[in-house]
Amino acid sequence: MKDRVFIDSNIFIYYQTAKESVKKRIVDDTLDFFECIASTQVLKEICNVLSKKFSIAIVEIEKFIKTIIDLYQIVLIDNALILEALHVRDRYSISFYDSLMVAAALKVNCKYLISEDMQDGLVIDGKLTIVNIFVHTNMINTEKITYERRN
Repeated sequence: MKDRVFIDSNIFIYYQTAKESVKKRIVDDTLDFFECIASTQVLKEICNVLSKKFSIAIVEIEKFIKTIIDLYQIVLIDNALILEALHVRDRYSISFYDSLMVAAALKVNCKYLISEDMQDGLVIDGKLTIVNIFVHTNMINTEKITYERRN
């Protein structure tokens, strides 16, 4: 059985825009290797970044978002998750928007939250580990994380 992982928007954005073949391959392998989950927040962030930063046409963004919706479970950010995110933020001193992703990942029992810009190695409530997949590329092949950084 594949581990359930929550995918941060930056990972999907790399999938769509990465010029580096190594990063593109790592993201590709990650999305294939795990049972991936995202949230409505992640979809909104993808739309915003692809349109503002990369000037990608709306029709292309819509195609990409539809693909994500078709392939992965999407967690709806509702009132209960917003309230839970406030508690996560308070306990772990991470941003509110990162806390929303953490709350969504915990809600659907993800083992990992894959992100490039959150605190790599942070364990939330003893259940969820934040992982920078670009640091822990061995995770894709072994389904376990070792916290020895590669140079």
